[in-house]
Formats: sequence, structure tokens, C-alpha cells
Amino acid sequence: MKGLQVFIADIRNCQTKEQERQRVDKELSKIRQKFATPKTLSGYDRKKYVWKLLYAYMLGYEIDDTGHFQAVELCSSPKFSEKTAGYLATSLLLADNNDMVRMIVNSVKTDISSGNEHMAALALNTVANIGGPEFADNLFTDISRMILAQSNALSPYIKRKACICLLRLYRKENDGLQPEVWSAKLAALFNEQDIGLLTSASGFMLGILEMGKFPAPAWSGVVAPVCQSLANLVQGICPEHYEYYHVPAPWLQSKMLRILQFFPVTTFDAELLHRLNLILQSILAKPSSQRSPAPLPPGPGKRRTKVDAERQNRSNAEHAVLFEAMNLMIHLEDTADPETTKTAAGLLGIFLSSTDPNIRYLGLETMARLASNLSTHEYLDRYKNQILDKMHETDISIRRQALNLLYALCRPENWQQIVDQLLEILGSSDNLLQEELVLKIAILAEKNAKNIGWYVDVVFKMLESAPDAVSDDVWYRVVQVVTGFEDGPSEAEQNALRRHAASKAYQNLSSQRAAHDTLLRLGAYLMGEFGHLLPQSVTPRAKFEALHRHFQRGSPQTKAILLLAAVKILNANHDALKGEVVCFLREIQDSADVELQQRAVELLQLCKDEDNLDQVLRPMPPYAESVQKNNPLVQRLKFSAKNRAHTRAELEEAAKSEGGMYKPGRGKADSTDGAQKIMELPDPGRPSKPAAASPPKDASASESSDSEEDAGPVQSNGTGAATPKDLWSQLCITPQGRFYTSPQLVMELKQEYNAATGRLTIVFINSAKAPIGNIRVHIPQVDTMRIQTFSEVPSSLKPGEQASHLVQVQCLRPFLQPAKYLVEYCTAPGAPPQQLPMLLPAVVTKFITPAQVQMAQFRQFFDTLTGPRELVLDGQAKAQPKEWLNYLGKGFNMFVLPESGPTAAFAAGTLNTATPDPAQPEKMMTVPVLVRLQYDSGRNFVRLIVRTQHPEVTNALAKIMQTYLMSG
Repeated sequence: MKGLQVFIADIRNCQTKEQERQRVDKELSKIRQKFATPKTLSGYDRKKYVWKLLYAYMLGYEIDDTGHFQAVELCSSPKFSEKTAGYLATSLLLADNNDMVRMIVNSVKTDISSGNEHMAALALNTVANIGGPEFADNLFTDISRMILAQSNALSPYIKRKACICLLRLYRKENDGLQPEVWSAKLAALFNEQDIGLLTSASGFMLGILEMGKFPAPAWSGVVAPVCQSLANLVQGICPEHYEYYHVPAPWLQSKMLRILQFFPVTTFDAELLHRLNLILQSILAKPSSQRSPAPLPPGPGKRRTKVDAERQNRSNAEHAVLFEAMNLMIHLEDTADPETTKTAAGLLGIFLSSTDPNIRYLGLETMARLASNLSTHEYLDRYKNQILDKMHETDISIRRQALNLLYALCRPENWQQIVDQLLEILGSSDNLLQEELVLKIAILAEKNAKNIGWYVDVVFKMLESAPDAVSDDVWYRVVQVVTGFEDGPSEAEQNALRRHAASKAYQNLSSQRAAHDTLLRLGAYLMGEFGHLLPQSVTPRAKFEALHRHFQRGSPQTKAILLLAAVKILNANHDALKGEVVCFLREIQDSADVELQQRAVELLQLCKDEDNLDQVLRPMPPYAESVQKNNPLVQRLKFSAKNRAHTRAELEEAAKSEGGMYKPGRGKADSTDGAQKIMELPDPGRPSKPAAASPPKDASASESSDSEEDAGPVQSNGTGAATPKDLWSQLCITPQGRFYTSPQLVMELKQEYNAATGRLTIVFINSAKAPIGNIRVHIPQVDTMRIQTFSEVPSSLKPGEQASHLVQVQCLRPFLQPAKYLVEYCTAPGAPPQQLPMLLPAVVTKFITPAQVQMAQFRQFFDTLTGPRELVLDGQAKAQPKEWLNYLGKGFNMFVLPESGPTAAFAAGTLNTATPDPAQPEKMMTVPVLVRLQYDSGRNFVRLIVRTQHPEVTNALAKIMQTYLMSG
């Protein structure tokens, strides 16, 4: 193409940028004129002009949509050179949402089935580069067929490209891969010898596991061939051209080691574990003389040599494999060879002194997860001083990993030394790390301190050193600990702690002239709640003065807490302080802050009736034991587990917050126990009332609850006499419990939901003294849900034996009638079968997620949803208003607005489906849901108003809620 050569030569000969721009503009103008009369153009001309456009585009010039149609036409050309230009141009110029993408779908289909390897490769390259929903919808099946049906007829070269395409498309549309179909075929790919194909297959397998659509055990068929391929590489069985600086295929080794980390340890049998331990031993026990050290950074004024670059590249490859091997060893936990673990600990200690900051970072990060196994602490404790030195590194990422490691190494024998060191570092640390330091110091002090008073002291020290870094949830937790928990220490011990906490609060408030806002809130709350326990030498007037002197400097929320604390001190010393406090309240009546005005007026009225005041301001009751176990501070830590294999959803959620923790008010994305509610405390600025308990973990927990609030939305009768309907109704609003019970067969069910997908585990238990046979389960398919099973129920169960049936459901559109779960079994040979026509408790409310909205937003959107999208139901109240919070929040999975009260409740949520949105095919359809409840106490009458964007959702949701909230 002489014209293209001349154009490139002209561009290279341009002396200035302006000359180049003028030459490109001239050529683009000429090309547009030529494309204006396409009938006169030959295939050769189209190809030449498209190449010129590509060259201009690669130089950074805007070409708009010039040549797009001609490039598409070239894709269907029979000539390879023209087809190459067309496919390359579409790959570079067209985005995945461009309408012209669908015009090349037929060309791609023709080429991948043509039998011409080179044309098929061009088409597959284009699909992999563009991706997008258009290709996913139209080509996923065709490309899948190349692997499933035509695999033996294709070369490794084409299969390699097909795997890359499937990975790209699977990330857009992941409903086309079923483990029962693909697991065996992927296992066969791992038995291939071609390293390029193995690398592509490993990337595809890794992408499937990272998407997390199916549980990892569903793909367990690939484990054995992956182990065999990995063993071959470790032994050096690898073509020379796939060696990277004498390291056999390091990228492939890393991918295979990562794949194995996704599978639970129970997936590996004894033979596989033995083989894995040998592989890990071979990788980790490589003599240090054969492992390239990281080169020293060049000194000032010195350039990096080629030898340094080669040494660095080899070091990177070796350490990539080494760290992934350590990650797999950590994942294997106690099944890993102890000698290998000891070797790994020694290597990590060496890495702490590496000159390469990347090696130091990875060494600290890996050591932190290794430290989660307590048996390794004897190997790691010797490096404690080195780790503390890393807290002074200039690189904040290294300091953050050193903090993670110190947190993991902390235990009752050494916690005080570590916490003291971290407190010293806190004052001089920068703002980026201070909040994470505060969070972990608070967790360690509470977890390890034998005397909880020392934990209180630590929090007050942090308020002195870095008050801006102490978030609200830290001082909320102090209040919970000081208030006490059910089944906690004796009353005398708890009162000693409360006295100590109130004393620390008094000392800080009385000695500091300008206390920080957070210190004021904590100190005021502790003095108001436990100030009566202070020694008699501290007069009531002194307590009041310690609060009053800071009032003008506090924020509105802090002033509310100070106000209530002053009235609580008055309640304990009415005669001594009535004049001062009442005068103080009267001053606040004239405040410009309406909230403070209202509080002052309400509290003044309460002060006129001492009995009523004492009733309203009674001390906080102990918190439930579940609050003690589910420390909300721990819920903010990211990836505290040993495993480093995370799904893309987990990584995306973690990326929303910087560092090693989530933002205040956020928990782990997969949290299902309500731990995302950081504040388990009533507003300290309002009259106190008992705190609501956390939702129950399971049905058995609700059976043993002592209080109505602890019991969850509905009390389970917990007896064998419960009807299947009662058990099913309970499971519709709880995560687990009894599904069916009889003298012969008991079925337990556990369910977990994530947006539009739910996973149900049904456990069959033979409770009789004779075997049960002919067990069969049938789940009829319904058009409103996609139902898949991952395990089969055995045909028989011995006495006392149990088996699990795993079912995954996806909501496709609104529904009222749930899917059927038909069970059949025989209690004796020749006996007629027992048939159980049951229903899965996967009702539409299970696919709702809470939507946090403000009251103004709620009202605005609520008013727009009328007509057929609204349903109003009236009836006698079956559940009282005090139970609404449990039903709406825990039973129906909605966000209850704080403005809800005893006469009205407001809730918002989002119904998730697995059906693509026609307007945005890359997203799934969702339906906003708004609910309002009104209660008439005189008639015990309730009105339920449900408004959504879809009438079917409105009807289904309203009828389900009516079942639980209304009688008749």
C-alpha cells in the first residue's frame, strides 16, 4: 500500500506539531470525500483508507465516526488482508455499546465456524477486545460450542483464544455456564500440554471463581488436573520459550496457585493434600542461593544497568510464585506440612529487611495472614521489633501492613506492649493512618485487657493524642462495655468499672479548657449515666460545672447530650442542683436551635414531677449478649480472614473505603446479622429506653430467647407439633430453622440471599431407628425464578444419618406463588411412599435489600407512586407497633426510617431481579419499594400502604405483609 507508506513518511518528516496536524487534517478530509461515494471504492481502497485512519487514531487525533461503516464492511470480505484491517479497526474504534457492533455479529459467527484457523483467530480477537452485552447475547453460545463440542477438532491456538473470549463475555453475562456441564470440560483443558492454552484456561477458571456465581465446590472437578499441571511446572517440565528469566511460566504458576485457594480444604482428599504439600515444599525450600535477590536501588546520579533490570525481572517472577505458594499454604491451615510453615515464616522474616519496598509490603501482608494461625506465633514473635520499625516507614502502605501484622500477632501475653507502642505512634502518625490505628487499638484493648478499666483508659488516651481520629462508633462501644452485657460480671464489678469510667470522664472534663467534641460526648454520657457512683468528695455542683463549662463550645448534637446528662445528674441530686439546672434549662428555651429548645421545654416539664422524671431517666439496662459478641468495630475491618481469594464483589466493596477498614456505618458486604448497624445505642441526647437486640442468628436462638425483642419477628413454637405451614411461615422471615418434622424424617433449612440470588441448604435427617429409602426430590421449574441444584439427596438414609441438598434460586420477575419443593420417601420396604408437597420459603421479600433514604426523599417519591402502583389494606392489628421494626427490618429486609414511631412506620427497600434492564443491558432490573404503616390504638386498627414502580410487586408484597401484620 504505497499511499499508506507515503502518508506515514510525510508524518515523520513534519518538523512541527502544527505541520503534522495540517497533514493529518488534509488526509482525513480526503478520506471523508472518498467514503462519501462508497460505490466507487474497491476493497483495496477501503483497506488502505482504514489503515490510514488507524494510524491517525493511534497518533491521538479525533476521527469521529469516520470509516466505521467501511471497517464493518471489511470484516465480511473474503480476503484475509481486508478482513484483518476490518477486524482491527472495529476492535480499536468501536466501544462495546456502539450500535454498529451488532452489524459484525454475523461475520464473527461465519468466521469462527469457517474452519479457517486464521480467520477464526481474527474474529475471536475482536470479540475479546470489544466484549459487551451484544456479543455476550449473540456469541456466547457459539464460542462455548467450540470448547464443548468441537474441542478435539480445534488447535490449542484457537482454544486459547476461545477461553479468553469466554472470560470477557462471562463477566458481562454469567448465566450461560453451568458447573455440571463445564466442570468436566475445563478439567480436560487442564490436562493439555500447551502452556498458552493452560494460561488461558487458568484465567477463565479464575474469572469464574472470582465472579462467585456458583460456590467453588461446584467446580471441584478441576482441582486434580490443576494440581498435576502445577506439579509439572514446578518440576521444570516447560518449553524453554515459556520460561521467564529461567522461571517456568510464572504467570501460569501464580494463577493455578490462586485457583486452588478458592476451594475449601475439605475439597482436597488425602492424596491431593500430600501432592500439594510436596509442591509447596519444592517452591519454598528452593535454596536461597538460587533465588535472585532484589537489586539495590541505584545511587544518586547512577543509571540502572541491563544486568540490574534482568535481576529485578527474575526476582519479581520468583517472588510472585513464592508469595502465591505461601498464600495457598496459609489457606490449607493445619493440613499444611509444619516444616513448610516454619520455612515460610523464616523467608518472610528475611523479606522484612529487603531493599525492595514491594517485597517488604508483601512480606508483611502475608505474615499478617500467617499469624492468624496461633501455632505460627512462635516463629513470628522474634520479628516483633522489626515490625515495629516498619511503623516508621515513609510508605503508608507498608505502615498499614505493619499495623495489620501487629494486630494479628497480639494476644494476652504481649498485648500490653504492642498497644503501648501503638499509642506512642498514634500521636505522631499522619491522618491517613490514625483512624485505623484508633480502631485496632480499641479492639485489642477490649479483647485482651484483663481489667476493662484499662480499656477505658486507652480510649481516653486516644482522645488526648488523636481526637479527630476517634469516630463515633468507638465511643459508642465504650458506652456499651461500661453499661454492661447480659451474663457479664457481677453487679459489684460492673459498678466498679462504671465508677472508674465516670471518674475518668470527670477528670478530663474538669481539667481541659477546650475539650474535643468527641471527648465531650463520651464524658457527658458517662457522667450523666454513672455520675452518681463517683466518690462523695465530688459534689453534685462540681459535676454540673464540669459539664456546663463546655456547653457553649459543643456542636448541636453534643449540646443535646450535655443537656440530658445535666438533667440526669439533677435526678440523682434533686435538692442540691434543682435551682442551677432549672435555670440552665430556662436559658436554653431561648436558643436559636429548635431541637435544643424542644428538649429544654420537655425536660423542664419532667423536672416538675420527680417520680415521672425518675421513671424516664432510669439507668440503661445491660445490652444483649449478642451485642457483646458482634463488636461493630470488628465488622469494619476488611478481609480479616486467612484466605486471600476474594470475589470481585468483595473487592469492589472493599475498594469503596481506603485502607484496611470500612467507613463508619459500613460493615462487610456479606454481613447478614445486622452488624452493619454500628450504633446499638439509643440517642444519648434523648430520654433513654431499652436498646433493641440484634436479630436472631437462627430459629433455635429465637426459641430460647427470654424477651420478645430478642425473639425476632415471630416466635417459633419450637415443638414437633408445629404444622408445615407454621414452619414455612417462620422461615419466610428468618434465615434458618425447621422445615419439616415427623417421627421418621426431619428437615432443617438455612438460607442466604445476596441481591437477586439466594442459596438454600436443606438438611435431611433420619430421626427414626430404621432406614428411610426411595428418597426423591423434585423442584418444578417456574417462569418467575431460575432454580438450580448443586447436590443430590441420597436415595436412602441410615438411622441418625443426614445429607444436605443445595439449591440456588434467582428472582426473574415479581411473584406471589413460591416454587414447589416436592419430597417423596418410604419408611419401610414395600410401604407406600410418603409425599410432601412443600414450598420453598424463597418469597419475594427475600430478594429485597434495604434502601437508606431520608424522610424528605421518602415523601417525595411516595407521593409520585399512585394509581395501580399503590395498594391500601385495612384490618385489625396482628402485630403491635413495637414489633414493626423487627418485621420490616429483619423479616422483610427493608430500611426503617428513624422517624418511625408507635403510630406510624416508614420503610424503603429495593427488589432485585436477575433480569437485564432493556435500557441498560449490563444492569439488572430493580424495583424501588416504599411501605407506610399507620396504627389506631383505640380500635387496634392498622392501615398498610404499599407503593412500588410495578403493580405486580405491589400486590405480592402487600399480601405477604398483610399475612404477618393483620388478622383475618
